[in-house]
Amino acid sequence: MKYHLKLLFSPIKWVGCLIFIIFILIAMYIPTYFDFVNISSLYFPFIGIVLFSDTNLLDKESGVEEIAFLSNKKPVKTFIQRYLIEVVLLIFYIVFANIIFRILQQFQGEVLVEPISFFEYILITMGSCLFIGAISMTISTIMNNVYIGYSFSIIFWLYWNIHCLTEMMINPFPFIANPNFYEKPLVIIYSMVLILVLINCFFSRKSPFYLADKIRSFFIVAFLIPIFRKNKTSNRAGNKRKES
Repeated sequence: MKYHLKLLFSPIKWVGCLIFIIFILIAMYIPTYFDFVNISSLYFPFIGIVLFSDTNLLDKESGVEEIAFLSNKKPVKTFIQRYLIEVVLLIFYIVFANIIFRILQQFQGEVLVEPISFFEYILITMGSCLFIGAISMTISTIMNNVYIGYSFSIIFWLYWNIHCLTEMMINPFPFIANPNFYEKPLVIIYSMVLILVLINCFFSRKSPFYLADKIRSFFIVAFLIPIFRKNKTSNRAGNKRKES
């Protein structure tokens, strides 16, 4: 566990997430807790992208990818431990944001009783963060490149920031789309997160060269072998003509 914490430890990334939270809470006009939940679920997924994108690529970034693959007998357990550490860190950020918001409310004298609980806030915001973070992590793992994961997930996040009121199954902001009917879409989002985590578990068991080998094999089977067979057939036909 200590080894995973050392790999995950990134002061720039962690402090950057704290600064991002404080900036959002100060820069945005958030008069009510309802607005706070909307703002959190809309903008905090950026933290999910930052935290989760490289979860399966930490060994590669540390330059010990091949050694880790050969020596690690329980790669799925290793991945789950790292993922859970980052989930705990995400919960810390979400709770921290709630504390900062409540402090700001006290200073502004705008504490109101609202029909949304702290637990609901956690579930709604965590769902959005975990979903977009899991997408980023999966793309990074499949492409074996964290920057592709960052780029794809940020585009996905920005797209749904613009279309957040659209009610769709893959909308990561169901509470914003429909505050009166967000429970079932939120369950679907958590289900998709679970599926994406299982996909990452599968890839964590594979060689660092697994996908490259599969792509190379597909290229050989789909393109090179048919071309070779075609050339071989043409040569045989040419030889038969010469013999006749």
